[in-house]
Amino acid sequence: MNALQAALAAILLLTPVATSIEIQPGHDIQDANTAPATQTIQVALYDSISPSVRQLSQALNYTWQATQAYRLQVDLIGMRDVLDGSLEGYDVLVIGASGRQYFHSLLPAWRTAVRQFIEDGGGYLGICGGANIVSRGIEQPRALFDFFINAASLDIVDVYLNDDQTEEWQYLWKDTGEDHIPLLTGIDDSHPVFRGHGSDSRHIVYGGGPGMYPTGEADVTPIATYLEEPMEAAPLHYYTWRGTVKETVTTDIKDQWAGVEASYGDGTMVIFGHHPEIPPMRNGSINEFFGTTIYGVPRYVYAWQNGEQLPDDYNWWIVRRSAAYVAGVPSDELPPL
Repeated sequence: MNALQAALAAILLLTPVATSIEIQPGHDIQDANTAPATQTIQVALYDSISPSVRQLSQALNYTWQATQAYRLQVDLIGMRDVLDGSLEGYDVLVIGASGRQYFHSLLPAWRTAVRQFIEDGGGYLGICGGANIVSRGIEQPRALFDFFINAASLDIVDVYLNDDQTEEWQYLWKDTGEDHIPLLTGIDDSHPVFRGHGSDSRHIVYGGGPGMYPTGEADVTPIATYLEEPMEAAPLHYYTWRGTVKETVTTDIKDQWAGVEASYGDGTMVIFGHHPEIPPMRNGSINEFFGTTIYGVPRYVYAWQNGEQLPDDYNWWIVRRSAAYVAGVPSDELPPL
């Protein structure tokens, strides 16, 4: 990615976007207003220019019945809400496919507020960029953006990121918004988030996120592992401006962690490098062409096409269970699969 593209992406990431979220109520029990003793879990979802923020909101606005009724209730928040102390009114903070938090985290007050929220017992769910922001960053930074990510990282989850700008990030920088690439992911079905799944693997969408591996003093519990290499499942290429293949994009996250649980102070965190909120397309194929990325940058891009598109809510139970789990809902009371 050249300097002009990086600058354009940065400007777009900082540009406020009006987002209208339609609340999707849960559908497996009676209305929460008529159910006795409903426990409401207040979720703060960080705003983003990524379309997947809508999918996260739809997944997380949910009600279910266990020994009592539970309700996940989502509000969309932004930088000013964090800075004015509004996090204190929530049980869980969710940061998904967003780049804004990298810029906002350069503000000491923002960093302090997020850390304090988790340390005081708030739950945290991070997906892709939301995983990066709480990590130890990139162990051996090379590209300018690597140093930027490291400067923004909160350093509260003991994992390093394998998320190279010329490798894994190409699945984001070349993205047109049709990135429903499924990677077969190993899951720990003894962990509460996945317990009862009945299999030790699941197809989950990949979009340029990190493989994670432990630091020397790692205190984390891995709960998911990449079983496929992106470059093998969905090969991408670099092109010359004349349209000829220059070289193949390489990746090396296979067998690294795709999801971990960690704690910070009294808070519990679950983070994923890929995207359970986005429905995967099985048996698709890569189509590369000159077009415009999701950030409005003209270049050679890709789409994942001509496969079997799975339902929107295919992996939403992972999102719901993760949010409820970090909020302290008992393991046997988590949302259904």
